[in-house]
Amino acid sequence: MTMSPQEVIHNLGDLPPLPRVATRVIRISAASETSSEELQNLIRTDQALTAQVLKIANSALFGRVREVTTLTQAILTLGFSTARSVVLASSVKNLFTRGPVGLQERILWEHALVTALTGSAFSQAMAFPQTEEVFLAGLVHDIGKSVLALKFPDHYGTLLRRIKEQGGDGLTLELEAFGFDHATVGEALLRSWNIAPGIEAVVRWHHDPLQASPDHRRLVALVALGNQMAIDIQVGFGGPDTLARATRAALDILGLDDATYQEARTSALGALERDKALIADF
Repeated sequence: MTMSPQEVIHNLGDLPPLPRVATRVIRISAASETSSEELQNLIRTDQALTAQVLKIANSALFGRVREVTTLTQAILTLGFSTARSVVLASSVKNLFTRGPVGLQERILWEHALVTALTGSAFSQAMAFPQTEEVFLAGLVHDIGKSVLALKFPDHYGTLLRRIKEQGGDGLTLELEAFGFDHATVGEALLRSWNIAPGIEAVVRWHHDPLQASPDHRRLVALVALGNQMAIDIQVGFGGPDTLARATRAALDILGLDDATYQEARTSALGALERDKALIADF
């Protein structure tokens, strides 16, 4: 029998807290008037974050002739929007790498990052105004998988290997194994963090976008398309067919016919190609 969110929390014990820097990043990312100075001040509070931003700014993706050595230069090089996305991704990555980090954790993180990047590309192609929200929602859409991997490393690790090697519907297998799935767990986690309702809706309904409230349905649909894209290019666990129903629902919500979808998909693939160095540097 499927557990309620409250029972999920009780069963899992203490859920991971949201890191302090990630909390501040999410808060300033939600504010459209955030300044470059505010972003720099936040980055300076975390040495590892500073190093990551400088590393990305000096990567081949941006073709710098001279080395970038300051945060001011880095933000100018990246552009404010990209710099903010890098900070978000760096902060959220810590949630995927608690405990031992191996191939499983790397796949979960790369899937999250590709989903975020391609979901954002879809949102830009469709002139959706909340691209940063799509990016953040894409980063955390599968955070419930990381919680399950943290709480049940052997049992859930075996399940993920089975999905990787043999295929199958991950949600169904999770329900059979635990009585709840990663979407329910992720929702419970984000509710404990008091995250924006739209992000919570994505985490809960990215496999079933039509179940999301009308206010959040387009956001959920865009992340669902990013999720499909990541699986299509074999970044993640599971096969493309397992997301077919969610993708059809997302296309209906967004009013996309096949030709328009393929055009947006080509644009998203192009954006991903441009950002491949960004992925490698994480």
